[in-house]
Amino acid sequence: MIDGILLINKERDITSYDVIRKLKRVLPEGQKIGHGGTLDPFATGLLIVLLGKGTKLMNTIHSLKKEYVVKAEFGYSTDTQDITGEKNNICEDLEKVSVEEIETKIKEKFLGEILQTPPMFSAKKIKGKKAYELARKGEEVEIEPKKVEIYSFELVNYNWPYSTFSISCSTGTYVRTLIHDLGEEIGTYATAIELKR
Repeated sequence: MIDGILLINKERDITSYDVIRKLKRVLPEGQKIGHGGTLDPFATGLLIVLLGKGTKLMNTIHSLKKEYVVKAEFGYSTDTQDITGEKNNICEDLEKVSVEEIETKIKEKFLGEILQTPPMFSAKKIKGKKAYELARKGEEVEIEPKKVEIYSFELVNYNWPYSTFSISCSTGTYVRTLIHDLGEEIGTYATAIELKR
């Protein structure tokens, strides 16, 4: 058996468990394996895979702060809050919002400890089932908001209606929800179209 940590650069359109499944094919039979935090299928970047005795570090790694780069498109929102979903709101008269307006709204609403409601299309457990399983069946469920901490939220590239942000946050933060909520606050809607950890 193997003990240790693997740093995987996850590609787009596969789940975190798909990565584990692929690794199981090449690892010794009965190998203990897990990961230190899920990435959405549309997200790319760092997936920390733990092997053998390394799995004991799961809670420690999972609780570390996370850093993301996310590209947002303003003007519409989707039911999944990312590019994989169906458009559910469109801003018919989309007017340019300045860098200053975006940065002001971030400072006012999205820094420090905030309450965030996880998206319906998420792995959040509701009565023992994943929220996205219920959402796909068309069931409406109430998801309780939870406290998360945003350490930094910086606009690093602006090319309206696109903007790229660098975000540092606590574990359990949904970055696509930050973008969705920012779009709501600005009044234009917004969707995460690229996400890298």
